[in-house]
Amino acid sequence: MTNSPRGGFNSFRKSVRQVGALPRTTKKSPVEVWRPKLNDRVQIPNGIGIVVEISGDMYLIDLENQLAKVWERLTSIKLPK
Repeated sequence: MTNSPRGGFNSFRKSVRQVGALPRTTKKSPVEVWRPKLNDRVQIPNGIGIVVEISGDMYLIDLENQLAKVWERLTSIKLPK
């Protein structure tokens, strides 16, 4: 078998690691995530309301000035402006 000029079967494989390892951190600080509590005033895409019930990561919001209650996930809930 002769050697081909392209390097053979693994010609596209790099033999040297291109990226250095990230430095290890000894202490990780926990990220504080705001979670609404019962009777907190919150803002959702449908408007502003009050948290009535919490079930896992779903929150039942009683909307102000509307005759509706809406279940929303935590990702779509914000503090009112």
